[in-house]
Amino acid sequence: MVTETNSINLDSLFDTFLKYSDSEVVQFSLNYEEVKEIKCFSQKKVALCTEHLENLDFYDVKSRTILTVNKVFTYLNFKFTVLEFTVANSFRKDFKKEVQLFKDISSAGDLVYGYSRVLRSDYLPITENKVQRRLFGGISATVESEEAKWLVHPEGIEQGAIKGLYPLNYLNDQAFSILQEYSGGFFDSHDRAGNIILIDQQSQKKLSNISSLEKFMHFSET
Repeated sequence: MVTETNSINLDSLFDTFLKYSDSEVVQFSLNYEEVKEIKCFSQKKVALCTEHLENLDFYDVKSRTILTVNKVFTYLNFKFTVLEFTVANSFRKDFKKEVQLFKDISSAGDLVYGYSRVLRSDYLPITENKVQRRLFGGISATVESEEAKWLVHPEGIEQGAIKGLYPLNYLNDQAFSILQEYSGGFFDSHDRAGNIILIDQQSQKKLSNISSLEKFMHFSET
């Protein structure tokens, strides 16, 4: 989500994301402060704007994170704000629910890029890294710079930066053109449903033969 400061309706965006959740939201934490009951959120959101928002987490009754919102790439000194929304949910494999979610949020804000994939429980939704369990207890996860994960550097996010290829991709026109360049024209215009591209398993296998994309393909949970 790319936006000029204060130019989007955050309240509407939160509602749009959360209505697709299978779990009830009972708590939240704003800007890394203490966790509070969700009934207190109405008091916070009155003054909430993109300028003051750094992090926002919503939790269910089991303290599992349902939705996380982070302001990202602030160190790159963009003239705009980039908000990253991460939803953890039990969507179906056909991604129909997620496709509708993309359609809804694209009309609620300036969405320029998005994707969805399936992750096992031993993966972290935010980083998409696998959690390693140590021999004598504890866990660890591989740390990689955020920019290194992107096929096209995020500094060009307004012009179509792409993190990689996923089963479900939301790409603006510029990003689709860039994807065509990297994939050697693999995709046809009829592969798109507006800004949405679903890559089926047959196409995933064909794309796996493109060496320049190998590091940036995320089609399975592993």
